[in-house]
Amino acid sequence: MARKIYQSSRIMNPATKKVSQSSPARVPPPAKAGTNLHQRVVIKPDEQPMPIAFKNQKPPAWFKRLSKLQKRFGAATFLLMGGMLLVYGATVYTQQKWSQEYRKLENLQRYERQLITTNELLKNQMATEAETPATGLVAPNPSEAIVLQPVNGDASSSLPEKPAEKIEVPPGY
Repeated sequence: MARKIYQSSRIMNPATKKVSQSSPARVPPPAKAGTNLHQRVVIKPDEQPMPIAFKNQKPPAWFKRLSKLQKRFGAATFLLMGGMLLVYGATVYTQQKWSQEYRKLENLQRYERQLITTNELLKNQMATEAETPATGLVAPNPSEAIVLQPVNGDASSSLPEKPAEKIEVPPGY
């Protein structure tokens, strides 16, 4: 692959020894008058021309330090943005999860209140029915209680010596 080096916007054809205008590829204009510096341009086939950097010029030390500092800050910024997105995502997720669980808790508390209300209504209804003589229910009598013997054979410690006295049961129960 042949490379052509140009110093101006004109192209010289070696076969015809004629100077012609440059092709559609843009070539930088010649250096300003009064200076001896010319910028060389390498043109590859089917590519845009690129200036050749001067080999003897190195960037200053402050520029190198600034470039390294920029790379480090770029990496730090990337890591901080990733961390921020993780914290934000975790915050949103925990808030959603907490609100779902709180809704479940409220539903369970409402269900518990309904069960307590239903339980108390049933107790009241049973007490009201027990007070009517038509149901045939009798108040409990401790002297008619059935006492079971313990399985281990130690009957003296668990059995009362004498029957308990009659307990007065209020009419609501």
